[in-house]
Amino acid sequence: MRLITYNPAFVNRWPSAAEDVTQSPSVNVTEKDNGFYLEVVSPGFTKEDISIEVKEKQLTISAEKKTDAENKEEGKVWRKEYSFNSFKRSFHLPNTVEGDAIQASYDQGILKIYIPKKATAETKVKTIEIA
Repeated sequence: MRLITYNPAFVNRWPSAAEDVTQSPSVNVTEKDNGFYLEVVSPGFTKEDISIEVKEKQLTISAEKKTDAENKEEGKVWRKEYSFNSFKRSFHLPNTVEGDAIQASYDQGILKIYIPKKATAETKVKTIEIA
C-alpha cells in the first residue's frame, strides 16, 4: 500500500514581510515492514504550533505561527509588521495501518511521524492427504 498526498496550491514567489505565507512543506515518506515513516521539514515552528489529526482514514498535519514585529522608537510609528505562517498537508491512510497507534516527535525543525502497520496473521499452510 502507499500513502496518497494532496498538496495545496503553492505560489512560487517571495512574499513581503507583511504578507501571509502558506506553503506546503517537504515530506519524506518511507515504507518499512513495520510501518510508514514521515519526515516533515518545518523550520521556524515549535511543537506547540503543530497539530496532527486523524479523521476517517485521513492524516492531516498543520501548523500556524503568528508573529508581531514592531519598531518601538519614540515618536511616530514608521513601521509595524505582522506575519502569519502556516501549512497544511493531508495524507490518505491505507486500510493496512493502525491509525490509533500513530506516534510523533519534533526535533530541530523536523517533524517525525511513525504510522504502524496492522499485525497480519500468518497464513498457515495445511497439507491434505488424499485417501
